[in-house]
Amino acid sequence: MSAPEILARCQRVRRSGDGWVAQCPAHADRNPSLSIRESEAKIQLHCFVGCTVETIGAALKIKISDLLAVPGAVQAKSRAVRDAKRQIADLRSGLTSRERVLPLTVVYCERENQDAGIARALAVEGELVQAVPADPQ
Repeated sequence: MSAPEILARCQRVRRSGDGWVAQCPAHADRNPSLSIRESEAKIQLHCFVGCTVETIGAALKIKISDLLAVPGAVQAKSRAVRDAKRQIADLRSGLTSRERVLPLTVVYCERENQDAGIARALAVEGELVQAVPADPQ
């Protein structure tokens, strides 16, 4: 589910910063107190009066799982993990038997900030490390 689909179920919606505010459907709301924000992999709902995400979801007739992942985001990450494991398996085949027993670490990094991910991977000592873009294309 996307933020526009949720906004369509709300009243008195208006833009606020990088998200929206609307009347909270879980309580009698005179002034908009529900904050709605959308990121790459989730939609965040926050009522400043204190309604829980569960009560807001019930009032909007949506499942909480609808908020957790934008379609395709989880599958893309799973694909990245599979690809990283395949690359590591290929790398391990060229290692000595002593090197093959080292633990494995996968470091996720944003495409626009790959240098930080690689630096973090290099800081891990005594392990095999694979830097993987968190947003595969």
